[in-house]
Amino acid sequence: MVRDMTERILGNAVMYVMGSIENPDQHLGVGKLVDIGVHQLILDTPVWWGICRLYNGGRFKHHAPFIDRRRDGLCLRTGDFLRTQGWAIDEELWAIDGADCSPCDDKVPDSH
Repeated sequence: MVRDMTERILGNAVMYVMGSIENPDQHLGVGKLVDIGVHQLILDTPVWWGICRLYNGGRFKHHAPFIDRRRDGLCLRTGDFLRTQGWAIDEELWAIDGADCSPCDDKVPDSH
């Protein structure tokens, strides 16, 4: 159960990060569970640098989340957007935090 949930969270974090890299002008946000996976990617600096180097043109992708969470459906819209981009999101993970989203601050250049 623990490994399964870990794989689900990390997999959806990769989908979110790739979606934000491939669509920098799209305002995306992530729920608490998937954000755990995003932070794990960032903290594993060789992995994060590899993602940035291979998929973001060698530019570092910053992560600057707002402190306050939003409750305007951004997380659900992000899941819908990722689905339209061909990602097979984990519906349950996105629905759990669907109304409690952590958007990022757009004041930091190239942040997600």
